[in-house]
Amino acid sequence: MKNIFNILKYNFGKYNSGINKILYIMALVILIFSTCGTFIRIPFVAEFISVINIAFVSLFLVVNFIVSLIKFSSQISKDKGKLIFTLPIKSWEFIIAKYMEFIILQGIIALIVYVITSFTGNSMADAVKVTALATAYGTTIAYIIITSFIVIFSSYIKNLGLCILTVIIGGGIIQGFVSKINWLITKLFPYVYIEIGSFIEIDIISSLLWILWMVILVITSINHLDKKLDII
Repeated sequence: MKNIFNILKYNFGKYNSGINKILYIMALVILIFSTCGTFIRIPFVAEFISVINIAFVSLFLVVNFIVSLIKFSSQISKDKGKLIFTLPIKSWEFIIAKYMEFIILQGIIALIVYVITSFTGNSMADAVKVTALATAYGTTIAYIIITSFIVIFSSYIKNLGLCILTVIIGGGIIQGFVSKINWLITKLFPYVYIEIGSFIEIDIISSLLWILWMVILVITSINHLDKKLDII
């Protein structure tokens, strides 16, 4: 755990310093003001601001998702990866630390929106909260899957552009194949679900299958990072 916290300290300190940190702070300030705007009780104005807030929250979370993928790719590259992997850390510690870093960043954004919106009494408050939580959740799942593919394909393909293309095409094909298997297996069992609030319904069997697939994918990526990348 010590190494994981050291990696987090490095990522939130030196690696995310300077202009990156300033941009994050500015975006958070804008997000807070945008969310606080939903306290306005003027008819239609509050709803209009809520729609803008939904768009901004979604954009903020997606941009952070893309930036985090770029940083991840950079940190496992031959040039910048050596700076990290010269330290006595293991591949699984690095991977877990990167997951924690992303979850913390997305979680802070979603939590700020959820807490502020909970006190607005706006008619669209639930929509704003669900959007924030759903986008944070979706991007987190996508981050774990895509970064795993990046590590796996990077161990075979050294060209960055070709690797990204392979992740997009190859990863998409693999995910489609897994989705088909998931669907076929799910059809063999009765539909069992959990309701969360009035908007979300979770298929338990399908969710368990996706969790199993993600565990397999993460373990595979850790093995590739540990044995095949030349930065270690």
